[in-house]
Amino acid sequence: MKNIIILIISLLPVAILAQNPSITQDISAIVFLDSFVVTASKKGFDVNDFIDIVQQDESFFQAFHNLRFTPHIADNKVEIFDKKQQVKAANYHKTQQIMEANCRTMDYLSEDIKGKYFKNKKKRKHRYYTARLHEQVFLTKGKICGEPANPTISSDNLSGIQKHINELKKLIFQPGKEVDVPFIGGKTAIFKENMLKYYDFSIALKSYKNQQSCYVFKAIAKPTYRSNKTIIKYLETYFDKNDFQVLARNYHLKYNGLFDFDVKMKVELTQLGDKYLPALVAYDGRWKIPMQKREIVEFIIDFTY
Repeated sequence: MKNIIILIISLLPVAILAQNPSITQDISAIVFLDSFVVTASKKGFDVNDFIDIVQQDESFFQAFHNLRFTPHIADNKVEIFDKKQQVKAANYHKTQQIMEANCRTMDYLSEDIKGKYFKNKKKRKHRYYTARLHEQVFLTKGKICGEPANPTISSDNLSGIQKHINELKKLIFQPGKEVDVPFIGGKTAIFKENMLKYYDFSIALKSYKNQQSCYVFKAIAKPTYRSNKTIIKYLETYFDKNDFQVLARNYHLKYNGLFDFDVKMKVELTQLGDKYLPALVAYDGRWKIPMQKREIVEFIIDFTY
């Protein structure tokens, strides 16, 4: 899967630039607004408030947390590639989550394994780190009960893979927040004063799937700086114009160093009753982690409710 970068080419951008250098440290002073958002701002749209919403939003994480309490079917396609971009291992499976009272279990409705996907197929011991993360995040083992309704992303008292998973969740669900990963953590905090100069920020008004009017926030790393100055190369988030609920998000994360990775993701949400849930997760990633071989993995998950 190649992440589709949505380009805004039909709208005339208007730069909201500070004439006084002392206020250029304020992100809202360097955000580019298209002509429609400028009109909205004259009628009450506040750029500062909107940027606060972007930074503090928890609705995206809440949507994924809602999965834990909602019966659903998920079509999973996980493919591992070699250096020649040929599929060398894969797992195509459909799962169903079943809810009973406050407990959830998951059944495999079908599964087709190709190549050496597992080290030990019978014990389902993973050969690939990314495939293991996919299972840890999206699949349920056994019966799980009594989970808190209010989610939180915290790595306190965690270690090993569970801590890594939590820090990766921050990158996915709270982009722009600092993560506890050696050498790169501070570079993910794109809204901090020392990182603002590396990005172009914009807000545009667009239609999401030709249905809902959305404010689209974009942060794009400037190509004039050395590549390792930034981790988040591209971030695009669709906010419902009426209530600022996140509806979709596209990412590109890249870094060359001790942790070497190049990851693109596309996530879409859907509404079910009064709550939001994931509809699609598409991932295209290349990872090189210390003590692990380089991995090239793509996975797509389609959810139905």
